[in-house]
Amino acid sequence: MATHEKNTAAVSIVAIKNGETIYSKAYGYADIEQQRKADSSTVFEWGSVTKLLVWTSVMQLVEQGKLDLHTNIQEYLPKGFLKKLEYDAPITLLDLMNHQAGWEDRMLELWYLSENQVMDLGETLQKFEPRQIYEPRSVFAYSNYGVAMAAYIVEVQSGQPFYEYVNEHIFKPLDMKETTIHPSHQDRPDLVLRRDQIQGYTANAELIPKTKVYMNIYPAGGAMGTAEDAAKFLAALMPINRGNVLFKNKETLNEMLSTSLYYDGTSIPRIAHGFIEVDYWTPALEHGGNTLGFSNKLIFDPKSNFGLVVMTNQFEEEVYCFGLVQKLFGDNYSTSSVTSGNDGYYLTTRRSGSGFTKLYSILLLKKYSTFDLSNFTNVVEKDGVVEKVSFTYNDYVRVSSSTMIWIIASLIALAIAIVFNLRAVIGYFIRLCFYRLKKWERPGRGFDRYHVAINIAGLAFLLNTTVLAMRALSLNASYSSLRIHLIFNLIYVILALAYFVLLIYKLWKISYSKKQKVVYIMTGVSAFLFATFIVGWDLYF
Repeated sequence: MATHEKNTAAVSIVAIKNGETIYSKAYGYADIEQQRKADSSTVFEWGSVTKLLVWTSVMQLVEQGKLDLHTNIQEYLPKGFLKKLEYDAPITLLDLMNHQAGWEDRMLELWYLSENQVMDLGETLQKFEPRQIYEPRSVFAYSNYGVAMAAYIVEVQSGQPFYEYVNEHIFKPLDMKETTIHPSHQDRPDLVLRRDQIQGYTANAELIPKTKVYMNIYPAGGAMGTAEDAAKFLAALMPINRGNVLFKNKETLNEMLSTSLYYDGTSIPRIAHGFIEVDYWTPALEHGGNTLGFSNKLIFDPKSNFGLVVMTNQFEEEVYCFGLVQKLFGDNYSTSSVTSGNDGYYLTTRRSGSGFTKLYSILLLKKYSTFDLSNFTNVVEKDGVVEKVSFTYNDYVRVSSSTMIWIIASLIALAIAIVFNLRAVIGYFIRLCFYRLKKWERPGRGFDRYHVAINIAGLAFLLNTTVLAMRALSLNASYSSLRIHLIFNLIYVILALAYFVLLIYKLWKISYSKKQKVVYIMTGVSAFLFATFIVGWDLYF
């Protein structure tokens, strides 16, 4: 803290040994502007650490015989609940724990600014069901939706809303009075007031406005509370030689802490029933969490029963959530042997694969050299070609040459269409200016008016798509609010096809000058390329 105080907002640290707290202290300021210091009562958002509550709940019901980790989840869901599955292979609870159900990542409507927008969990899961873009068990694709699905199954089998189940079966037995997982936190108004007293900051301790939001699939990241309360939960997961409060049988906890997923083709542990397994100098189980203004980590070594809770009010904080952890557990560094000549582009498996948001996948492309690939935890090669690389929280799959050609070609086509479109629009206004100076004939007569109209529509398409992209990245973006942009793009496709058909007919029926033909054809090419780009990148849904 003394070394990094300048770039620190608040951090609360609790160390556990054999289920007992051996160190607990808060540093820095919960609100720098108001000079409000952090202390043991400071409330932090858990982020994805909340997922451990889901997996604990699942294992409790497994222990009671109400759930089976290897059963198709559709047997636990209402008939017809899932409507967008692309593969016949079943999805199990174990697949959800291992993030191997194959679902795409949704970008929209993950957060709400108002508690009144929060819906019932089951309704949310049906309304925002993502597409299944990978076959189950083929890749690790971190999924908030998969975790929320597991929580909903807990609801169905227990007969309780998930937050009530957690209150009764985890928080109450562990005396966690300073934590809430209610979707809008209405059950703990006192904690809401304390949450209002802490601000969110960047990694450089710069204020981030409006970090208080509500998560629509709250079991994946909606809990909040004190670090000391989180430490009670962590302590209860340690396999110490005494009765466990969360499970009746020691074997259940042992199973939960055992490896459920290895890196492909290796004996290197990766997931332990929802925990991330990391091979520091001391192998450990952990889970990190991030929200719009908070970062934290729960980590422990089951062999020595030493654990650590780190909670900060900074987005993507690394000094304590990573640096401090490595000081205590050692570095996490592993290399893989990679055949030379595997330089190429790789795409994260945690991505949107359908709808207009899949265009953002271009921004997620990463070019790795053979040297870069050797720094991943695991590499999957086939016939000397790297197909997939993996590290702790993600997989990257190699983008084929044909896909890269399609991406590059579509971007080049878009650039050509923009040039043609701008040339036509600028040309029209130049002609209009000369007409007003009484030097040229009036533009926009006969077929020329369709030529002008489709070019103006093309310009509107570019503006519309730019606004769509910017709005989609905003915090309160909803699909319903963006639908008007998608409808306009679809209308443009229809207009472009109409212009193209009309152009062919006019060129066949009417003799235009060579210059006119070139201008009209360039406009047709521009409209066709715009329409192809819209359809190819799903910019209409």
